[in-house]
Amino acid sequence: MKVLFVCTGNSCRSPMAELYFNHLVRKHNSAFSACSAGIYANDGAPISHAAHAVMKELGIETEAFSSTAFTPRRAQSYDLMVGMTRTHAAMMRHIVPELKERIRTLIPNEDVPDPFGGSVEDYKAVFNFMKPFIDQLFIELNNPNQGDK
Repeated sequence: MKVLFVCTGNSCRSPMAELYFNHLVRKHNSAFSACSAGIYANDGAPISHAAHAVMKELGIETEAFSSTAFTPRRAQSYDLMVGMTRTHAAMMRHIVPELKERIRTLIPNEDVPDPFGGSVEDYKAVFNFMKPFIDQLFIELNNPNQGDK
């Protein structure tokens, strides 16, 4: 399964979600993979300095990361698209209405705050806010029948 995390500029929240999710994939030898994109991103930009610092502290490499714009063509190749906010999810549904069943938010009925322009501590707080929901998503995807018991 291919997962796409989506935020605004693809420099902070969605890259941290992508990199951490793929860290879990490697750690647990899972068959999943994640990428990220931004509704207003330009292709080829690096991860933000503060997001890099947060990932580095966790031992997660960021050097290979490069931003990607969310496009209808790219969206076609993902099984699940996860918006960082309800607005991101709504925008994805508007851009690719035929894929609306594949779109959700990371946190039901809540938005992940945007740390853009903040300190490393701000980014760390946002990552720590997202982390349990990324962990839960990883568990759900690896155990699709857990709710059937």
